[in-house]
Amino acid sequence: MVAMAEPWRHPETGTFYLRRQIPKQLREEFGGRQLWKKSLETKDSAEARRIFAAANAELEGRFAAARAAIDERTVGTRLTAAQADAAVARACALHRGSRLDRFPALSNVYWAEEAAAAKLAAGRVSVFLESSPAGLAAMDPANLPGDVWMRIFKTRPRKDILFMAEHMILWVHGSFRSEGGFGDIARSADNDWALTEAVTSAIEREQADLRVLAASPFRPTGTRLRPGMLLGELLTEWKNKTPAPGQQGAHETGTTVEDFIDFAGDIPVSQIGGDHLYNFRDAVASLPKAMPLAHRALTFSARMAACRDLSGPKVAPASVKRRVGHLQALLTHAFNQRWIEMNTGSGIRIEGYTKNTGGRRPFLDDELAKLFSGKLFLQPKNWSERKESVGDMTLAWLFLLGLTNGSRIEEIGQTELANVKRDGGVLYLDLGSDAVVKNETSRRMIPIHEVVLSLGFEAYVLALREAGQTRLFPDLRPNKFDKLCQAASRVANRLIDKVVSDDPRIAFHSLRHNFKDLARDVPIEKYIVDQIMGHAGISTGDKYGIGARLKTLKRELDRVTFEMIDWPAVRKAFGSIDWEKSVGGRA
Repeated sequence: MVAMAEPWRHPETGTFYLRRQIPKQLREEFGGRQLWKKSLETKDSAEARRIFAAANAELEGRFAAARAAIDERTVGTRLTAAQADAAVARACALHRGSRLDRFPALSNVYWAEEAAAAKLAAGRVSVFLESSPAGLAAMDPANLPGDVWMRIFKTRPRKDILFMAEHMILWVHGSFRSEGGFGDIARSADNDWALTEAVTSAIEREQADLRVLAASPFRPTGTRLRPGMLLGELLTEWKNKTPAPGQQGAHETGTTVEDFIDFAGDIPVSQIGGDHLYNFRDAVASLPKAMPLAHRALTFSARMAACRDLSGPKVAPASVKRRVGHLQALLTHAFNQRWIEMNTGSGIRIEGYTKNTGGRRPFLDDELAKLFSGKLFLQPKNWSERKESVGDMTLAWLFLLGLTNGSRIEEIGQTELANVKRDGGVLYLDLGSDAVVKNETSRRMIPIHEVVLSLGFEAYVLALREAGQTRLFPDLRPNKFDKLCQAASRVANRLIDKVVSDDPRIAFHSLRHNFKDLARDVPIEKYIVDQIMGHAGISTGDKYGIGARLKTLKRELDRVTFEMIDWPAVRKAFGSIDWEKSVGGRA
């Protein structure tokens, strides 16, 4: 009994397929394929059996059509022109996959032309060696493959033409393939001539394409590889790329490059291998988390030697990841520019590193209540201004804005007064319109929460403008990387340690987590929260439009109440402030 065909299940993906051997006598009709394989696009066995029945019936129809085509060609002893063309096309199809598969007839005509040149004095034969742009450009337009064939075909009697054509006739019959020939084509003088004419038509077509390609200008392309490029040169190129890296990132990457060169030598980038990078990774990981300031000024090798006997915790995996990441960024840039052939920096693992290492957590309700019941918010008369750091007035507003809209401290701190705007009665911050931001979605407009307005924020802004200031927090000073809030972040986190808890998981940035959690509790639509916080949407629909209107954002924002904080007490304290005097005194 013959086993019935049934769906075949892929052992790895679980997807079912129609998978059948093509009968040997029919394979030439299927381009020489031995196996027919078609996905049923399902992993369900019952569904696969249903689809299989229709797909198998369709394949049987194809088999029947192939048998009919063979029978039709075999019945007659004389090929028609259409049948001869089909036979040549079938032979050409079997040629696909070779380096000259664009010109199957021309690449096989050499031996026929060689026979004509030897016996019929047909002239010089051109050898078709390659079809690359350089190879085509080097060809002589006056002596192309196929020229001898065409000359003999047009000028000599039929017996000479058939003598020359014998090789190509055998090629069409398949006599040069291990499976034997095309058994459905009978050899006869008429059939040989029909095949010769069909081959001639194929040669004419291919020659027309070949002449166009050979006449096309060939412009040799020099290599982009830069085998002698040193790491310092690559660093300079990386700093000048578009978009350029931030100042702090460029500085830290430069420090890593100096350390790597000291560790591994100033070797060309093309010679930096995985061993160099893994060894540098391990060397960085061996350093202590804390070391004397004098040690930090040493070269990397000297630093390793000086710290070899120091005890205590080692460098955190996140720090190791950052340092190795600097080198990976450079190597990736070089690879993307084709300055190196292989990116040896990809896939380097850092033991103990996860994206959640040292992660933040939001403040608990009692912790928020404790923070906002401190002297900073209830005793503004005791605010102090620090010449080398951030003043208490600025610190208080940073905390209040960070809590009520979830913005990052650097986003708030760099706001220009010109970007404190009003639209339709809604006061808002135009964050990032002309500032350096983390990403494009960080450029956004955020209404001021009603709680902040009730504390006199608008009066504070007016006082700044009347005092001739241009920034919302004029006492913030940029560090060497032009970041305004490094000192403010440090002072804010010290205040949290002092007033709330020294838990390293809570910091100013925790307010951003609090805002998102409180907005979820209201609840507020996710797309509104994402727009306020500057988070990018993930769906295709999120990419359309510019987002909710300011009035909608304001209405939804004010629904977040922060009830764990004693706002009446804070309002009473802030109500005693003469903003014009306070701002003027600071100026």
